[in-house]
Amino acid sequence: MDPVLIAGIVLIALLVGVSVLQRVFAGRQAAVERALPNVPALAALALSETEYPAGYSIHYRGPVTNDRLAHDSDDEDATFAEVDSAGRVIGYRQAFRDPRSFGEIRDVLLNLTLRRSAQQKQIDIEIVLFEDHEGAREGIDEDLPPNPNLDDDGNSLEVSNVDGHGLDFAASVRQWSRKSPEGRELQRKVEVRWQEGRLGCFVTVDSEPPGAIEPDTAFQLARRVHERAAASELRAEALPA
Repeated sequence: MDPVLIAGIVLIALLVGVSVLQRVFAGRQAAVERALPNVPALAALALSETEYPAGYSIHYRGPVTNDRLAHDSDDEDATFAEVDSAGRVIGYRQAFRDPRSFGEIRDVLLNLTLRRSAQQKQIDIEIVLFEDHEGAREGIDEDLPPNPNLDDDGNSLEVSNVDGHGLDFAASVRQWSRKSPEGRELQRKVEVRWQEGRLGCFVTVDSEPPGAIEPDTAFQLARRVHERAAASELRAEALPA
């Protein structure tokens, strides 16, 4: 048999094996995290399966521990120390994407070819439990970049407040717009943040190029999560025994 063909078969087998092992380990870790205290209660505040946005694929669904948050950052030790000192206990996140993209080879190839001109859309819902009300208040606070903020390519990031949303409970409703040097809008994100006692709540819709998701989608989802969070026992200063 051709040595090149043999090498190709071995390489494919190794890639498949690594992918399978990664899935096994990720599945076991996810099962451990889903069994952590408060995770089921947080999950109940997010969207149920019958409420998932039509046409979207699940990008992530599950708890976000402080360890996971720190591991995904550039400086793991510093990030863990920061979130731990802020009194962050644990979060629960749902992320939905269209088109589907998990970083798998087929998704990468599709996004570089057939999906190259497709609109990228993402919806994120996150509910975070803190040790106390003050921690939640600080958790939903945000240091905004200079307005506008220029990147290395000359694109600008502009942040503005959104009016007319009718969300009396929201601490902030903002639009983030990334624009080309010529002033053409490349990406648009609308984010709603608010606090419910010990809970910090975030709903975000993001599209590139802009216009694929209406801001009202974020407002409707925020109202749904707010109704559940406001009635949750997790919002209390001390959890019931």
